[in-house]
Amino acid sequence: DKKLTSLEYTLLDYMTANCNRLITKQELFEHVWKDKFTSDGTLNVHIRKLREAIEEDPQNPRRIITVWKEGYKYIAGDGS
Repeated sequence: DKKLTSLEYTLLDYMTANCNRLITKQELFEHVWKDKFTSDGTLNVHIRKLREAIEEDPQNPRRIITVWKEGYKYIAGDGS
């Protein structure tokens, strides 16, 4: 099991609280980082680490889905 950092936990908590809907990158920057100037690269690294921690197959995620150029969706349940 991988340990989450406090920021990764906050990110996961925010995503699960807003499951099954598009969560924009801007929204994540404002609510998780409290900062409009965090880079996409930083967000991508944290999303990758979350996927490694919670996804069965991080290369083919079923929980944290990328919505290209928009943000992410956290899919609750079995992903179907």
